[in-house]
Amino acid sequence: MNHAVILCGGLGTRLGTLTKKTPKPLLEVNGKPFIEYQILNLARHGIKKIFLICSYKHNLFQKKYHKKKFLSSEVICINEKNPRGTGGGLKLIQKKLDKKFLVLNGDTIFDINYLDLSVNFDPKKYACIATTNKIGKRYGKLNKKKNIINAGIYIFRKKIFKYFKSRIISLEMDVFPKLLETEKIQTIFYDSKKNNFLDIGIPSDLKKSHKKIKRYITKPAVFLDRDGVINEDLNYVHKKKDFKWRGGIFNFIKYLNNNGYYVFVITNQSGIGRGFYKKKDVEKLHLWAQKKLAEKGAHIDEFFMAPYYEKNKKFSKKDYLMRKPNTGMIDLAKKKWSIKFDKSILIGDQLVDELLAKKMKIKFYIVNNKINSESQFKRIMRNI
Repeated sequence: MNHAVILCGGLGTRLGTLTKKTPKPLLEVNGKPFIEYQILNLARHGIKKIFLICSYKHNLFQKKYHKKKFLSSEVICINEKNPRGTGGGLKLIQKKLDKKFLVLNGDTIFDINYLDLSVNFDPKKYACIATTNKIGKRYGKLNKKKNIINAGIYIFRKKIFKYFKSRIISLEMDVFPKLLETEKIQTIFYDSKKNNFLDIGIPSDLKKSHKKIKRYITKPAVFLDRDGVINEDLNYVHKKKDFKWRGGIFNFIKYLNNNGYYVFVITNQSGIGRGFYKKKDVEKLHLWAQKKLAEKGAHIDEFFMAPYYEKNKKFSKKDYLMRKPNTGMIDLAKKKWSIKFDKSILIGDQLVDELLAKKMKIKFYIVNNKINSESQFKRIMRNI
């Protein structure tokens, strides 16, 4: 799933004077525009293009985000000029979208694994909607079950556009009822407390969001060595033909994604410093690995590498400090991400990994290359 759309065109009238000068998605929550948390979360899931459908004060979105990069994602702002409802803006970019794409409301955040939602989506259905349990009269229910509401996250296929009959279209009022009548809709449930459902649609919820957002972005991390943990250590692996996945790794990473962990790869790559291959070769390999993980509903939040080689005089002390067992790669992750270190762990297959874990004062698990890796990952899952 390469494309996502965030619906940002609403007036935010329920927030009164708060949105007189600032559109609701741009209101600051704990020092950052609310929508930026959504953008960053989509970016860490590997979404390549993020479209913002804007109307009210669209120039503010344009100035701040148009064509900006977040990780490997690009943000594109679309001005719908006049309000077109939650569906009308989508119609404007129909030709720009992939056959399958993600749609999110601009005033809610739900900390779920978007790739898991995609993998569980039945392609025979026209639409997939994430649902949750939340009490509140303003939330729309998709069925008669108590407290099961629309969480504002959808996966659509392009066939959905055959239901868009006018210029102004409401997904909730015009499209979903028709889909429900013909049983062409799929709902997948996620728990609102476990997955930190957050809505800023009314003043009281906006006020609470400043504390709640900290729980949303502050997560324990699992730092994974690459060669010997994710793939077999076949010496200086830099081509996909030599990248042999270890048994159970897809399910393990997906388990971490689904249960509120950041997942980072920290890998020494002295082969770059030795001149065996280039940094861009490793980056290309990691993009391929990320694609394969996404097909299984999993992802790595970020890859960190240390190309340092002691006999290569081009490297600086800073480069040296990146190499395990030095702490440079984890220090960099700490600057970029909000990490809960008291619950974080490091998994590796070498002494340098264990030494690094001790320096960072985090728990270490060793993966033995001579033992079935799937059983080892299952053991770790039971212990964390």
